[in-house]
Amino acid sequence: MRSNAGKAKVLIVGYGNPLRSDDALGLVVADNLSAIPAIACDSSIEIIKCHQLMPELSEKIANSDFVIFIDAAAASERDYPGSLNSFEIEFDPKISVTLGHHCTPSELVSFSVALLGGHPKALAVSLAAASFDYGETLTEAVQVGIPPLIEFITTQIREFRRSD
Repeated sequence: MRSNAGKAKVLIVGYGNPLRSDDALGLVVADNLSAIPAIACDSSIEIIKCHQLMPELSEKIANSDFVIFIDAAAASERDYPGSLNSFEIEFDPKISVTLGHHCTPSELVSFSVALLGGHPKALAVSLAAASFDYGETLTEAVQVGIPPLIEFITTQIREFRRSD
């Protein structure tokens, strides 16, 4: 699905809870990306902020060429707070999508493909969180990881468009 400008349509979805410290990461990064002139002025890029992923996003996903989901993640044994992780989200025909109150990125992409005929490339990006405690500020470890995360996302968009 091409935009009017002929560029691939990019959808960026930043999500999380602004009252749970690092869980606000997706919302903060979405705000930061919206402040970059090259992104803010590009009508083929849409940025959505939400508290959780809802089935209502499926139509926007189906009508996009490239979707990037941004969220904080629990740190694993191999991660440290602020470390960047990403993985491609593939259509999974075995996923049973229920129209509940929230969905995973994989469920939304699969729903968009199976029921709405979309075929976006989809990527999940995250930083490992240091805290999901009550609070309205990001931890220092996550704040330090934001500039490299933004650079990673903008690079992914450029590379996608170059290969398109």
